[in-house]
Amino acid sequence: MLFDEPEAAQLREYLSTLAQTGCEVIVVDGSPAEIFACHHRAWSNVCQHAPVDRRFRFLNDKVNGVHTGVALARTEKIILADDDIRYTAANIEQVCALLDRFEVVRPQNYLARIVTLWALTESARMLINRATLCAADYPGTCGFVKSAMLRCGEYDGDVLFDNEELIRHFARHGARICYATDLFICKRPPGFRKWLEQRPRQAYEDFGLRFKTLLFASLLPTAIILAAIGSRWLSIFLLSVFVAFAGWLRGCARQYFPLHACLFAPLWVFERTLSTYCAFYWLIAHGGYPFGERVLKKGIGRDWAEGGRIASASSRK
Repeated sequence: MLFDEPEAAQLREYLSTLAQTGCEVIVVDGSPAEIFACHHRAWSNVCQHAPVDRRFRFLNDKVNGVHTGVALARTEKIILADDDIRYTAANIEQVCALLDRFEVVRPQNYLARIVTLWALTESARMLINRATLCAADYPGTCGFVKSAMLRCGEYDGDVLFDNEELIRHFARHGARICYATDLFICKRPPGFRKWLEQRPRQAYEDFGLRFKTLLFASLLPTAIILAAIGSRWLSIFLLSVFVAFAGWLRGCARQYFPLHACLFAPLWVFERTLSTYCAFYWLIAHGGYPFGERVLKKGIGRDWAEGGRIASASSRK
C-alpha cells in the first residue's frame, strides 16, 4: 500500500467542505503506520483523524473503524460513509431532518461522471437493484442516531457485506428506519483496477442469497444449451435492459442516471455470471474471500435473514 498524494489532497478538499458546514468530521483510518502519518499531515487540521481502536476485533476491519468512529462522535446524529461517498451541504440537511423523525436513514447512491465502461455497467447494476428491491440499491452510506446504535449493540463484523448488515441489524432490533429511495447521494466511480477487484467479492457476498447465486451460475450453461438448440438465448440479456429501465423509471432516478446506462445491463449480467464462478473458486480453494489482509468466510451475517424480512415489510409501508 502506497500513499496516494493526489487522492489525499482531493479528500482533504472534501473534508474541508464538510467542516465548513459545521459538521464534526471524523476520519477513522486503518492504514499502516507510515501511510497513516502521511494522511495525518494531510487531514488532521480539517478533521479528527484517528486510528482504529483495537479493542474492536472483528475480522472486517472496516467495522472496527465504524465502532471507533461512533465511540468518538460527540453528536447524536451520525452520517456514516465510505471514502468514495460525497455529500453536499443540502444532503446533510436532508439526512439530519429525517433523523428528527427516524433513527436510521438509508439513501440511494448514484455515480458521478458516468463516462467509463465500468461506471456505466455499475450504474446499470444500481438500476437493476432499484427495480427489483423494495428498499432500492445497497448504498455505501447511511445516517443514524448514536443512541440507537448503542441500544442495538454491535452488529456482525465478520462479514463482507457490512453496510447492509448494519441496516438489517438496526431493523432486527426495532429501529425506526427511513428507506429514502429518492434521496440520492453521490458516489465517486471506482478506478478500473478497484472495480475489477470488487467483482468476485460482490458475487461472494451474494452466496447467502442462494436463489440469486444459482440464477447467475445457471446463466452460462443455459445460454450454451439455448445456443446449441438454436433458441434465442440473447433474450436473457435483453430482459436485463428492461429491468434496468424499470429502475430508471422509479421515483427520481431519471434525474441522476443517464437513460443509456440501461443498455449496459447485459454487460453487468455477463460480468456477474463470470464473477460468480470466480467466487466459487475462492470458496473451494481458500474457504473465503480476501478483504484487506484477512480471508472472510461469510458474505452475510446473523441479522441478514430476519432483518431483511423486517426491512422489506417496513419499506413497503
